[in-house]
Amino acid sequence: MRQYLKNEVFKISKWVELILSVIITIAVIGGTVWLVRDLVEMMAAHPGTEEIYGFVGIAFNLVICIEFIKMLCKHTPDTLVEVLMFAIARQMIVEHTTPLENLIGISAIAVLFAIRKFLFKQFDDVDRTIFLPSQKISDINQLIHVGIPEEFRGETLGDLMEEYVEKGERGFQVGQCYFFLGGALRVERVVNGQIVEIQVIRDRSVPFMPKEH
Repeated sequence: MRQYLKNEVFKISKWVELILSVIITIAVIGGTVWLVRDLVEMMAAHPGTEEIYGFVGIAFNLVICIEFIKMLCKHTPDTLVEVLMFAIARQMIVEHTTPLENLIGISAIAVLFAIRKFLFKQFDDVDRTIFLPSQKISDINQLIHVGIPEEFRGETLGDLMEEYVEKGERGFQVGQCYFFLGGALRVERVVNGQIVEIQVIRDRSVPFMPKEH
């Protein structure tokens, strides 16, 4: 019972994060519209340095909000580092900081770059998306820019897993994978030995763009 409640609370928290992401996205879109209007008015009024700095500050706030939305949606260390870097850069550019504060800010950004380069595992730099087994592989290649091999383009994810992933006595098991260059397919959810959800994992360090036909 306790574990069940934990799972339900976790699911609710994920939905709350999604709702917050949508609300912030709407706010960012509205802020962008107002930013364009402010730009037109500012250019017509021959702005001074203070006005330009104020405009840049608002633009930086919108960028930070966009990175925050990514962090809520992806939950990866990379998105967290990007939010911190943009926040530090905004403080240095918009605020009138002293040379010592600038040095500290630059050092902090350098540390964040070093953390991302040397401490993050390669597997951290991935995108994960859940699909149904009935989803066409060709559609997935186009949708999320992943490189599932061409010979499987006419098939579904379920067809591929049925053909290349070995079943156990009880059918498929959560965690079974099929690997390809730049990514993998992982069994995410199983009901009565049958796959009901498949996770498509894409390594962002491997550049890939679907071929146009």
